[in-house]
Amino acid sequence: MIHENNVHLNIKGFNCSHCDYQTSTKSALKTHINSKHLGIKNHKCNHCDYAAYYKHALTKHLNSVHLNIKSFNCNYCDYQGSRRSLVTRHVKSVHLHIKDYKCSQCDYRTTAKSALNIHINSKHLGIKNHKCTLCDYAAYNKNDVMMHLNSVHLNIKSFKCNYCVYQGSRRSLLTRHVKSVHLLIKDYKCSQCDYKATKKRFLESHRKRVHFSTN
Repeated sequence: MIHENNVHLNIKGFNCSHCDYQTSTKSALKTHINSKHLGIKNHKCNHCDYAAYYKHALTKHLNSVHLNIKSFNCNYCDYQGSRRSLVTRHVKSVHLHIKDYKCSQCDYRTTAKSALNIHINSKHLGIKNHKCTLCDYAAYNKNDVMMHLNSVHLNIKSFKCNYCVYQGSRRSLLTRHVKSVHLLIKDYKCSQCDYKATKKRFLESHRKRVHFSTN
């Protein structure tokens, strides 16, 4: 009967009292509450302060962050990801240009709900819990502080352009460089005229200069 309800009838009789989560088993509801609402994280990383409720989540963290194992390949380019979900997100955003999650406060769009939450917390709420030990720079993500240290203070630039001598401290900077300088892709479009720009700051400058817009 339980199998029939779960698999064939898709009956979800257990509801979370904290959110709209529903499930067909009591054990799944308990797992959800412990991991999402109580924040229980018994599996801890030996190399950093990361912790997870699931052991397999810790294993994924170790493989992707510390061991840099990237087993999943993109079928359209040379991108590699440590998780299948990362490759799927990459394909949707880079190759298919699908961005389902929209910010209600600005025109930001993304392929992942987690990225939208990070955007809102860092850009609109101004949450910056991680601070640089060498200057007053602070960021929402610990990785951003690490990249700041490498690029600003240590001047480490690991990402090299295949078309010129440009080097960047982040892959995103190299991608932006190739798109704007070599491919001349203009992703930023003016809503008031047919102007297009390769960089957001160019569009903002255009709006202020031509349309007298401050947004």
